[in-house]
This record gives sequence, C-alpha cells and structure tokens, in this order.
Amino acid sequence: MSAIQPRSGALPRRATLRVLATFELRDELGADSAPLLAADERRLLAALAVGSRPRTARELAGMLWPTLTLDLALGTLDGVRDSLGDLVTVTGPAWRLADEVRVDLADALERLRSWQRDPHGVAPSTLDELVELLSQDLLADMGEPWANQEREGFRRVRLHALEALCTQLTATGRHSAAIRAGALVVAAEPLRENARRNLIEAHLAAGNVSEAVQQYEAFVETCARVGLTPNLELTAFFPPSPAWPVLHVRRPIHAGAAVGRGLRLDAAPRRAVGAGAVTRG
Repeated sequence: MSAIQPRSGALPRRATLRVLATFELRDELGADSAPLLAADERRLLAALAVGSRPRTARELAGMLWPTLTLDLALGTLDGVRDSLGDLVTVTGPAWRLADEVRVDLADALERLRSWQRDPHGVAPSTLDELVELLSQDLLADMGEPWANQEREGFRRVRLHALEALCTQLTATGRHSAAIRAGALVVAAEPLRENARRNLIEAHLAAGNVSEAVQQYEAFVETCARVGLTPNLELTAFFPPSPAWPVLHVRRPIHAGAAVGRGLRLDAAPRRAVGAGAVTRG
C-alpha cells in the first residue's frame, strides 16, 4: 500500500485539471499554484478525469492498485478520497470529479464534437485552439497500464481528427494551421501515407514547394528504412509543366506489395495541385 503524503496548502474548491501532455492541478480562484499532491491523489484524479463515465470503487481500486488485495485496494482508495476532499464526488456506486473541476480533456472533446457536428460553423480561432488541444498525448508522464490504454485510445481519436482538420484548413486557406495539424500527425506516425499526402498538399497550397518536396523525400526515406514501398508519387501533386523542373530529377516511386502500420497502398494518387491551390480530381 502506498502511503498518503502530506500536502502543502488547502485543496481548491474550483480547479482546472490538466491531463493533456502532463498532469497539473490549478486553482481557478486566483491562487498562484495548487497544493502539492501525493502520487495516489494525482493518480485518482487522473483516472476520474480520463474516464468517459463515472467509475465504481471496485473499478478504481483494481485499476490503481492491481497488486493489492481488493480489501486493501478499497481501503487505500477511501483514504485517498478523504484526502482530496470536495474534488471527488461519490453518489451511490458512482465516483466522479466534482462539477467545479474543469478538465482540459473534456474541453478538447467537446470542441471536437462541436466541430464534427458542423465543420464549417466553427470560428477560425476555435479551430486553431482545437489543433493545439489535440497536439498533446494524454498523461504522457504516467506509464501505468490503465494510463497507457487511455492514452492509446485518445491518440487514435486525435490523429484522425487532426488529419481531417488538415484537409479542411487547407481547403479554406488557413495554411499555417493546416500545416501544423498535418505535421503533428506525421510526427506521430511517419508511415501514415494519407497524413503525409495531406501535409504535402497543405505546403503546396501555401506555396511552399521546397517543403512539400522535402516531406515527400522524407517519406520515401522513412519507408526505405523499414523495407516498404509507398504508393505515393511526387508527380501526382503537380500538373505536367516545365514550370516544375524539380520533378525531372526525382526518382519515380511505384506501388509495392508491402503494407505497414498506418501505410495505405491502395488506389493510384488521386489529386493534382497547381501553384498555390489545391484541386481534386
């Protein structure tokens, strides 16, 4: 059993809990900093923050203290809850964070749902904020199995959303935000072919030809290191024209039969891009 360590200062009644990137508790009433939390207090707050529904005591005890007997784990859970005071609410079997605790993950998911309901009805500044909220993994500083599972689930959600945001932002001429969204996906999954295609198109729409070519070459080199052949040709992004002499010195890349995680080797390239604009055929 892990002991509850003393904290410095009182816990806030209204607080913001950050679980994207790292764990952080901040007092919303203007205090310079929230009190230091013991490890078990942090873990309980984090487990409640990332859950899509209220959890039961048995669930939490099994998640957070899997090596203890159930009775010891439940006793530890009760002690941690008492130390957290009003930050945790228990109603019948349901454990959840108090209504006064705002969570950045919940904010990100609500913004994402609003955008998915009406992709063109969201203010540009909100889209920029959404891209930044989706730029971070969940609880990156926690390596326990339950945290890894929650992080992987959110990672799939955020990368899929960033891909779609890159496409929409490119189409609406918000090039910097589109490139930011596309680059985040490529950084997370360098072999994700559709993400690389979207990022190349975002660079071309912004007039960044050299950056687009660099992204293509980086993709080819990354695939070569793991023995894969991409179904992505640089010529697919440019119309036949002497205006693009760079194409004549690039080697063609032909579709192969190998498939890796995140790599789509499906239909032939389907888009053509002219100077400073994206057109779809």
